[in-house]
Amino acid sequence: MTNICKINLEIKGKKTGVPIVLLHGFMESLEIWNYVYHDISNKYKVILIDLPGHGKSNGKDVLILEKDGIFTMENTAEIVKKTLEKKGIQKAIFVGHSMGGYVALAMAEKYPKMFLGLCLLHSTTESDTLEKKKNRIQSIQLAINNYSLFISASIKKLFHYERLSSLQEEIRFVCKIASYTHINSIISFLKGMSIRKDRKFLLKTTKFPKLCIVGLYDSILDIQKIYEEMKNGNKIYFVAIPTGHMGHIEKPKEIIKILENFIDFSILTVEPKLNE
Repeated sequence: MTNICKINLEIKGKKTGVPIVLLHGFMESLEIWNYVYHDISNKYKVILIDLPGHGKSNGKDVLILEKDGIFTMENTAEIVKKTLEKKGIQKAIFVGHSMGGYVALAMAEKYPKMFLGLCLLHSTTESDTLEKKKNRIQSIQLAINNYSLFISASIKKLFHYERLSSLQEEIRFVCKIASYTHINSIISFLKGMSIRKDRKFLLKTTKFPKLCIVGLYDSILDIQKIYEEMKNGNKIYFVAIPTGHMGHIEKPKEIIKILENFIDFSILTVEPKLNE
């Protein structure tokens, strides 16, 4: 059930200061942050991680914690926590894109003291609806029958549907990253996302600042539903941008500015406690 090996992690930018941990989404890798991390690392210590089964954490020596062929968000969160602890990182500001947000939320439930701030980038605290669960399970068969079609069709859905012709280079970039994800990892994570628990309660119970960034043209998430789930939370900030599900690829400069403002605010919020 458990194979021990190395998870790929890279540290960029400042050697000291509050770490900013970037967690990528499904069928992505730490390369997905290439459009934004250079600018962010000029000011902060940035931690990039390939989640298990993705990127360079996808080889025969990958650390796998799985149950019945499923990568749960909870087990993935434990892997991230242990990987960070090995680097001496006890507290950080987390940015999770899509599935990376689900992993961050699983961490925040069990280890809230690790969080100095959390940004959910095109992500949600809600569990899958019955329809969404059904769609994920059905897509497994497509992935098995026609892997390349599954990749291309899945990635195109992530982008602003009216800008597909002008985003061809970006789409190819994301498709290339996705194509390195092994079919077994795709199946395991589709199952894991479909059974993830609802964590809306964390919006009220956690004390650290939280930022939710949504795309106005996101065909994956229901933006109005996300706004409703966020509006009654504690220390929550909500920003909508004119993109699909891939704001950090479609509008990287806008995302950089939003993230830097949130990071600066989060650091100021906790700085007195850090210096006590």
